Amino acid sequence: MKKNLKVEVFGREFRIEELFKDEKLCKRTIEGKEFFLASKVVNVPGVGRVKIVKCLMEDKKEPYYLVSTDWKKKPENIIKEYLKRIWIEEKHRRDKFILKLEGNYLRSERSNNGFILLMAVLANCIEYLSHKLGITFYDLVNLCSVEIIRHLFM
Repeated sequence: MKKNLKVEVFGREFRIEELFKDEKLCKRTIEGKEFFLASKVVNVPGVGRVKIVKCLMEDKKEPYYLVSTDWKKKPENIIKEYLKRIWIEEKHRRDKFILKLEGNYLRSERSNNGFILLMAVLANCIEYLSHKLGITFYDLVNLCSVEIIRHLFM
């Protein structure tokens, strides 16, 4: 999240850095990593009430800020969800590489969303079938490709 984003607290506007300026950070261990945390519930104009978590990892110099629209959620749970993103993004990169997909940056947002949804459904179907048939994801993609080519040219 951008540090210069303005949020509203008790009717006054603050930049996020100013909001956490005097806030004392508490130390928490989440999934084996140590974090220094502070959180506040604020109003973002045009969005509504959100929880912002200032998060500083032990080995980092600059904090980063996480936002959750579920303002009742604990900061630790917000960070756990953020840590899951790494695995999800890695899976998407792997699937994109295996399926030899290229970015489609010249299309509309609606078209991109449909394309991503279609590729996610396709990847999940192949993943399901690979577990069901007991073969690897890559081998199943190759088998499907061979069958498609065979039916197209014969």
